[in-house]
Amino acid sequence: MGAADTLPRMHLGAVRGDQAVLQYAALYPRRFHAGKEVIAIAEEEMTLAPEPVPITSDPWLTELANWTSAVLGSKWQVYCGMWPPDVAAPAVMWQMIGMDVRALGPSSYEIQKRMTAFLLAEDTEREHAAVLRLLEGLGSAVKIPLDTAAKRYLRVVDPKLSLQPEEHAEGAALQGPLTVTLLQRTTRPVVEAPLMQAVFYQSKMR
Repeated sequence: MGAADTLPRMHLGAVRGDQAVLQYAALYPRRFHAGKEVIAIAEEEMTLAPEPVPITSDPWLTELANWTSAVLGSKWQVYCGMWPPDVAAPAVMWQMIGMDVRALGPSSYEIQKRMTAFLLAEDTEREHAAVLRLLEGLGSAVKIPLDTAAKRYLRVVDPKLSLQPEEHAEGAALQGPLTVTLLQRTTRPVVEAPLMQAVFYQSKMR
């Protein structure tokens, strides 16, 4: 291959899941990387992936995070949805990994959300101690306040500690060492039918 066939030096983005691993290399026509999907991106046109944004729109996660802060203390940072780029130990991150809605009757239903916690501590001993404190706290809490003014609470069900959390094929954890199900029963709003203004009746008897 001559110099005329050589392409300009570019960035290679090897796409694996939702992360792009960038490396600097020279591209040549019909060059392939076995087992990887490769995308050539000109350096001046390369855009970075957006920074992770915490989830703030789910009050269940927010109140679970507030409860966690009260249990572990102010030294622990608690996040919802994903880790921030500048995360530092000690920290906890809660994610929702499942949700179910079950009808209880014509006027009520139950919402279930399965939550999992990932922990980052200075060492294994402190991480283990924090997991046990959360597990014991969830086991004795029975319910977590969602809206105390409206007397709405989340019922705590089936808190579990897993020493071998599930993982993706790539090795990333699907869930953390601690999981719990939160429940809330909700009443459907009653829709009132319009009142009848008049009734017309015609007898067929003669």
